Amino acid sequence: MGPAALAAEISSRTASALPAQAAVCVGFSGGLDSTVLLDLLAEHGEATGRKVTALHVHHGLSPNADAWVKSCERFCANHGIPLAVERVRVDGASAEGLEAAARVARYAVFAARPEPFIALAHHLDDQAETVLMQLLRGTGIKGIAAMPLLRPLRGTGVQIYRPLLDIARVDLAAYARERDLKWIEDESNALTHQDRNFLRHDVAPLLDPRYPGWREALARFARHAGTAGDLLEHLATVDGVPLRAGEPFVLHDNLPDERRANALRAFLGRNAVNMPSEARLAEISRQLYEAREDARVRIDHAGVAIVRHQGAVRVERGLPPEGAGPWRVDWRRESEIELGEDRGSVRFDAVVGQGVTAELAGIGEWYFAPRAGGEDIRIGADRPTRTLKNLLQEREIP
Repeated sequence: MGPAALAAEISSRTASALPAQAAVCVGFSGGLDSTVLLDLLAEHGEATGRKVTALHVHHGLSPNADAWVKSCERFCANHGIPLAVERVRVDGASAEGLEAAARVARYAVFAARPEPFIALAHHLDDQAETVLMQLLRGTGIKGIAAMPLLRPLRGTGVQIYRPLLDIARVDLAAYARERDLKWIEDESNALTHQDRNFLRHDVAPLLDPRYPGWREALARFARHAGTAGDLLEHLATVDGVPLRAGEPFVLHDNLPDERRANALRAFLGRNAVNMPSEARLAEISRQLYEAREDARVRIDHAGVAIVRHQGAVRVERGLPPEGAGPWRVDWRRESEIELGEDRGSVRFDAVVGQGVTAELAGIGEWYFAPRAGGEDIRIGADRPTRTLKNLLQEREIP
C-alpha cells in the first residue's frame, strides 16, 4: 500500500470507527510505528477538526530514555501536537517478567487519560507475532483472537484504538521515508531473548520465503477466533452466566461437558479470576455441577473461593483458605467487634425480650470462630434444639 493510499485508508477508517470530533491520544514511543501513526492521525485531525494529542510513557528502563523524551518533544513541537510525558516505575521483580510489568504500568497511564480513545500503533506484523506466541503458549480462543480494532479498558471510559492492524511494517516504513519522518530505534528491539524479538528476527525470516502470506493468514485466523469467541461468550450467557461481575451463576442441568467448561471459563473471566489449567477446570466443573442440591461446595483457586450454594455459584474474595488453621476472636460485651482479615464485623443492639440475656452475656467465655460441623442450637426457651446446619439451610444462608 502506497503512502497516499495508506493516509486515505487510515483517515476513512478513523472517521467510521470513532465518533465525530472525539479526541484521540496517540501512545507515542518515538519509534517508527508510533511516529507514522501520530503523523497519520494528526493529518486526519487537521482535516476534520478532531483533537489529536500524544502521550509518551517514560519507563526508565533504557539509558537512552531521557534522549527519547527529547526526541518526542522535538517531533511534537515541529508538528504542533500537544505532548504529555508520564514517568512510571516498573516492578523489575514481577513474576510476569519485565516486559509484562512495563505493560501494566503503561496501561495504568492510559486508563487515567481524559481522552476517550488511546491510539496504539500495533500493525500486521505485531498481530501475527502475537497470534503465534499465543498458540505456542497454549492459550484459549481469547488469546488466539489477539488484538481487536477497538477494546475498552475495564472500569474506565477509555478505549484502545488500533487502526494499523492490517498494515504491514514495510508499508509503514515506506510512508515514513516518503514523508521524511525521523524516529528513534529502541536498542532492546534487537535482543532476541525476548519472545517477540526472537520470532521477529529468527523465525520470521525462515517463514517469509516459504510462506510469504503467513502474517495475513495468522491475522485472518485471529479474526475468525475472535468471532468464535464472541459466539462462545453468548452461549455462556444462554447457559446461565451473568453478564456482570459479582452476580450469582445459576447452574443449568444436563449440559454436556464442553458447554459446562465454556460457561465456567466465561464466569471466571467476567469475575477477573485467573484461568485454571484444563485439568483443573474440568475438576472444578465436576464438583460444581455434580454436587448434591444441598451440598456445600467451596473450591479455593487463585486467591478466591468459588462457592456453590443452592444451585448457584459465587466468587468470594477475602476468605481465609480452607485448612489455613483456626481463628478465634473473644467477645467481652463490646457493642461492635471486628472479626479481622476481611471477615467483617458483628454489631450488638440492646433489645428487650430477645437475644442473649445480659446475665448470660456477663459470664463465661464468648468467642467467634469458624464452624467445625455438628453444632446444635436452641433459639428460644420454648423451642427445640436444632442443628445449626439445618437452620442455615432453612434460611438459605451459604
